[in-house]
Amino acid sequence: MQRTLRIIFGIFVIGLVFYGADLATRDCRIVLYVFDNCMWMALRDHLGLPSNRFLRMALMECVGICLALVLYLTFRFVFPFRRAKPAAPDSTLPLDSEPPKN
Repeated sequence: MQRTLRIIFGIFVIGLVFYGADLATRDCRIVLYVFDNCMWMALRDHLGLPSNRFLRMALMECVGICLALVLYLTFRFVFPFRRAKPAAPDSTLPLDSEPPKN
């Protein structure tokens, strides 16, 4: 049951990532400027930012980093692969820090 819930949660997170990537790359038909996308337009209107190429580029860079991070963490923790078994404890005698007594 826990594995099923993890898989459903993973699919949901990946769907949200794809939706965010779609918003970040889809062109909005609000203005004539070709490079304005929906996420930038919504964030710019919400925060009252100026129409600046540097800010738009910084937003796209942050979106790319966040998408890659979310996908990595999802595949790392939601869909874990087989892990190697821990090595058996060594049966040798412990090392003493004192010199031998004669």
